[in-house]
Amino acid sequence: MKYLTAWFGKRTSPRAQTITEFSMVVTVFLLLVFGIAELGIAVFNYNSLCSAAREAVRYAIVHSPTGPNPATTSEIQQVAIDHAPALNLTSSDITVSWPADPRLSSQKDAQIAIAYTYKLQIPFLPAVSLQLSSSSQMLVSQ
Repeated sequence: MKYLTAWFGKRTSPRAQTITEFSMVVTVFLLLVFGIAELGIAVFNYNSLCSAAREAVRYAIVHSPTGPNPATTSEIQQVAIDHAPALNLTSSDITVSWPADPRLSSQKDAQIAIAYTYKLQIPFLPAVSLQLSSSSQMLVSQ
């Protein structure tokens, strides 16, 4: 208190000092809590993205172009969209390809790549965009 009177020229009450310290600590604490929650949501979205790519490639290997019941690219993309409804994916976010398998030249792989832009929204901080992407590749079974 002695230093505060020398600095400000008058005495301040301990109550005002407590309120000031509390507001400074709560601001940092809430920023940290909101940041952790937002990063948790980002990890959840990345997990959903990976799961959608995995499920779409599983569908693609069973319904390959050389199989008895081939699927179109749009059907495979729709499987990925259906497995990640919270992300609001569009077919332009999903790439379907059929590369040759390097280990078996007579076989092809199914490859699904998904790209998604996630915007971090932490209060009092500018919005930051994260580019989340996932790809999955499996050997065609038929």
